[in-house]
Amino acid sequence: MGSRLLAYLTGRKNIAGSTLALAGAGLALADPVGPAGAILVVGFYLAGALAVPSNRAIKRYGWDPREIGRALSNEITAVGGRVPPVVIERIQQIELTIRSEILPGIDHLPPGSLDLYLIERTARDYVPAAVDAYLRLPADYVSVQRGSRGHTPLQVLLEELGLLDTEMRRIAERLHRTDMDRLLAHRRFLADRFSREDVSG
Repeated sequence: MGSRLLAYLTGRKNIAGSTLALAGAGLALADPVGPAGAILVVGFYLAGALAVPSNRAIKRYGWDPREIGRALSNEITAVGGRVPPVVIERIQQIELTIRSEILPGIDHLPPGSLDLYLIERTARDYVPAAVDAYLRLPADYVSVQRGSRGHTPLQVLLEELGLLDTEMRRIAERLHRTDMDRLLAHRRFLADRFSREDVSG
């Protein structure tokens, strides 16, 4: 609830509505009209907020695909030079899979599906959280110490990123299969359609 409220307060609808509401307040102060001034301010706010079109993508998915595409790019920029190059490579691979293989076909995923949830959480939470946990460790511990079960922090981080990359590839593969099924169905439709026309001709 709090995140949604914050998103609205910083969103274009609220900014547009607030701007017009200020204009309405200025008019009400310049020519006092009593209680009607409050109605004028509210009316101006609603006019501004309603003038901004809703983002249909957010309504469908619960998040904006464009923001998901930028989230991992921003993460790569933020941790560049602070983590080994192999970590950057793993994050880049996840980002590439989401941006080039998942987002173009995301309309094929049903609203509220687990895949949609995993895509959003991977970009905005799972990857940043894994890297942040790694960066919180002291430099000497990261470089030489092995934690529980004999794994170094870097190995653990790479395993986590590997799991996320594998899951994103699985989602991409499911989308590719859906596209292929559609293509094959269309081929069957055309074959049936033209074979009927040949018979009738």
